[in-house]
Amino acid sequence: MVALWNETDKVYAAPDDFETEAQALAYAEAFRKRYAAQGYYLTADGYRISPDDVELVVVPVEE
Repeated sequence: MVALWNETDKVYAAPDDFETEAQALAYAEAFRKRYAAQGYYLTADGYRISPDDVELVVVPVEE
């Protein structure tokens, strides 16, 4: 199991874990596309950045 960590905001990017890294990466791609329509991602500290600049990291889940 793996999780998707939003390193930009220091929170998990998804509420659930993923069975595979490929699933997490697919979620990361969809995550960025959600913000592409508005042209920016608003960080937790209030900065507008490109959705491509959101740092999403696949991390192992300790069971």
